[in-house]
Amino acid sequence: MLTGLTRQQVDYYLDTDGALPHPRPTLANVLVEVLQKWHTDAQYVGPYGIPLELEFEASSGRSFRSLVAMVDPRVSAGIVLEELLRVGSVTYSGEKHFRAVSRYFMMPVPMSPQQLEYFGNTLTRLAKTLEYNMDPKNPQKRLERFVVADRGLPIDVLPKFERYARERTSEFLLDLDNWLTPHSLSEETDFSDRVGAGVNVFLYVDSPQDEKPLASLAAPSDEPSAGLQKIVKFQ
Repeated sequence: MLTGLTRQQVDYYLDTDGALPHPRPTLANVLVEVLQKWHTDAQYVGPYGIPLELEFEASSGRSFRSLVAMVDPRVSAGIVLEELLRVGSVTYSGEKHFRAVSRYFMMPVPMSPQQLEYFGNTLTRLAKTLEYNMDPKNPQKRLERFVVADRGLPIDVLPKFERYARERTSEFLLDLDNWLTPHSLSEETDFSDRVGAGVNVFLYVDSPQDEKPLASLAAPSDEPSAGLQKIVKFQ
């Protein structure tokens, strides 16, 4: 329903190796790294660790274009700036300068390529961590921790808990990001001995349990028309 593919097309892509085209990576990783370097690299940080305001292009010295080129010279600096402005991570400062107001890049557009890429990567990474920790061949387990409200949480307390968790988690992740910065700034050109690694945190809220028996989803045998309506509805 979301992709517009028929069931026959889905079967074809599942059964035919190489038939499914692989999507090209989005600019999400570039956008995240641009913001990270804008907040940590000595060339783009002023006193007290505040990111410097940048012109889009300068005849010499630092600029937004040079910042993007440091991350990936193949990417259009104009497209990167347009996306950062759109999501609110960067704002105008006067007529010619731009200011970074957030170290984080959020993807507010539902079903956007960046959001779908993030969704797929996050589920894959979570599954791989769980699979690794469940494998008895791996005695040293990867970090996998959780905290849960015993017997549930009052609904009116949930917003307070979310604000508290967001605040503390942001501090923790910022500390991890600062720890990773020196390693990501390496000038090594050979990345064959490097692996993707990180920490992903999310807050979950369980939905109320649906106590309806499965039999209630099917119509009684003496009402074929109702059964047909239910099937059509679920399809």
